[in-house]
Amino acid sequence: MTRLRRVEMSDVEILESQHASRENAGDQSWFGFTDAGKVRRRVEADETLQPERGMLAVTDDDGIVVGEVSWLKVFNGPPPNGDCWNIGIWIAPEHRGKGHGSEAQRLGAAYLFEHTLMERVEAGTETDNVAEQRALERAGFTREGVLRRACFRGGAWRDMVVFSKLRGE
Repeated sequence: MTRLRRVEMSDVEILESQHASRENAGDQSWFGFTDAGKVRRRVEADETLQPERGMLAVTDDDGIVVGEVSWLKVFNGPPPNGDCWNIGIWIAPEHRGKGHGSEAQRLGAAYLFEHTLMERVEAGTETDNVAEQRALERAGFTREGVLRRACFRGGAWRDMVVFSKLRGE
């Protein structure tokens, strides 16, 4: 069973590995090398759960960390009622394809609805990332549309598909 829990210092090495290589990140999530140590600094500073953003560890049946779910507040209309959460996941390569991503997104949205007043959680993925689109649908998200040239990765602008889940869905 996939579960979410607070990120602990012992999780830092696995969570930092997503920024180490294209293979670890996954083709769709590789945006080049990033600031080494940023996860460690967030954990050390107790900044993994903040009003504007957060992250939780994703674990498997044995309590092994298999990835993370994270979110940040985004602006869709005049504040404060136009804000919503944008959620994302990363699953370690050896744990992909086992349903952790769908369940982590479902649990992440449920966590946000339970602990915040936001009415909407959204997620996006590139149009050719069919596996992630299926995962979001399995997690109860609804496909809303395509944002043209919304993401720059790998030297090219890419279209993104937007999904959402509303409180009560």
